[in-house]
Amino acid sequence: MELTKQQIKITKGIAILFMLLLYLFCTKNYQDLYTPILFIKGIPLVYYLALFGDCCVAIYCFCSGYGLLISYKKDRECYFKNNLIRIGKLYINYWIILIIFVVILGPLLGKANSYPGSLKDFILTFTGIDPAYNGAWWFFTTYIFLVLSSSIINKAIIKHNSLLVIVISFGFYIISYIQRIKGILVFENWMFSWIVRQVALWGTSQFPFIIGAVFLKENIYSKIYNISYKLKCKNLLGVFTIVVMIIAHGIIETLFVAVFTGVIFICAFNIIDKPKWVNNLLDYLGNHSTNMWLIHMFFYMIYFKDLVYGAKYSVLIFVWLLLLFIASSYVVNFVYKLIIRLINNLNFKNINYVNSN
Repeated sequence: MELTKQQIKITKGIAILFMLLLYLFCTKNYQDLYTPILFIKGIPLVYYLALFGDCCVAIYCFCSGYGLLISYKKDRECYFKNNLIRIGKLYINYWIILIIFVVILGPLLGKANSYPGSLKDFILTFTGIDPAYNGAWWFFTTYIFLVLSSSIINKAIIKHNSLLVIVISFGFYIISYIQRIKGILVFENWMFSWIVRQVALWGTSQFPFIIGAVFLKENIYSKIYNISYKLKCKNLLGVFTIVVMIIAHGIIETLFVAVFTGVIFICAFNIIDKPKWVNNLLDYLGNHSTNMWLIHMFFYMIYFKDLVYGAKYSVLIFVWLLLLFIASSYVVNFVYKLIIRLINNLNFKNINYVNSN
């Protein structure tokens, strides 16, 4: 049994929840932010849960690699065209949020000097070349490069030995991780600096992306599921695995392991039998995952920090922020659907015009 489309969407929903935990609570200097409920040796329990959330990008990349290889196998001829459409739709989503949260809200809330700030910052952000304004938008550019390079990646995965592909990918991951964290190569020239940064970001993201694709090629999840399905205690095993990883990551506090914790989490989480309402809730959040990723920092870091942390307790802050995100996401989706409908109508009229002539 391979991961279904719904499981992939649900897993992306989990990745977004991890992202929120990471940015909200992954700090030991919590005194001026929130009131923790439980502690472990003086450290808030939510800190360790948030620390584990650093696998959010790895989980998202794994799901993308897995899903894109499915698309590639299904229709190779239209794969590149479909990816351009996918990127185009993402850009529309991105531009709507950019206009609402930067161009409109920035001046309204008295932050026009920074939001939108200079014309250069706006153009680099609008094009997605070098996004400013929101620290989480670095992944926008990286994701586009992953999608555009996925044809080459998928061909290599299908053609070559999977272990060899993983080893090469892991080697590039190590080099990219060192560059990203240590900054070994430093250039004063903006263009060279940008290229090195983008290669490093792509390099740390391609590893979980490729693992996801290899999982599909080799039916690895199916093999894990078939083994676990025979166990009476598979749910307990899945929960135990996740708890052990949270504890282990609390001891080894490094981003380097995020890929491995992310991949193991995906397997452990998906073999667990979950109540229908949990799957429905996560599926619902998965529908809003892109908007939450692109919006979240505007709320608790840029415009509405006091409003978000005003809920005081970590659990309440988390739930309150989710409600704010979902409300905002509905607004973004409303505008998005209007634009897509307009584009579809224009295309339909153009087709009719061409046919009539």
